[in-house]
Amino acid sequence: MIGRGSVFRLLPSSLLVLLAACGRPPAASGPASEPPQVVLHGVELQSFEADRIVLAGRAERMTYQRSEGLFAATDTVLRLPSQGGAQRAVSGPQGAMEIRAPLMEGSLSTRQLEASGGVVLRTAEGVVARTPRATYDAPAQTVRGREGVAMQGPDFALRADQFNLSLPEGTFSFEGSVETVVGGAP
Repeated sequence: MIGRGSVFRLLPSSLLVLLAACGRPPAASGPASEPPQVVLHGVELQSFEADRIVLAGRAERMTYQRSEGLFAATDTVLRLPSQGGAQRAVSGPQGAMEIRAPLMEGSLSTRQLEASGGVVLRTAEGVVARTPRATYDAPAQTVRGREGVAMQGPDFALRADQFNLSLPEGTFSFEGSVETVVGGAP
């Protein structure tokens, strides 16, 4: 049987063990391990240049690190207007280009983002491009992919190793191996 004095001697050491076990896990080093400063759910996005909306969309969830200007968004859809079609309407651009991805990460200061997890680009003309990863560069007004692309249009299909999309011109260019089938799928 344990006496009353024994219980009081065990209590402080037991509390220390319990507190140590319940403490925060050791944090990994680096900025990626820090919790976001802002977490938003059901986000509607709009990006402006002067009074024009140049990008609009939505994300299921978005995190933001204010100090670095970094963000990450999940289940995201972005719409970019045609070059002459930037709109002032609150609903945002109905767009010449739509970009969908499970994950988009980027920087507000550089105005660039990396879309990954199976990216789908859709033009107003009905062309659909699928790629594992794509980079959107707002200042250069380009989208590029270096991990292959499969495209399907109304009367063609194409596969290529890499692509570049000029948003002002609305044109794709391809690098590496390119396979095109007119009137069907490759």
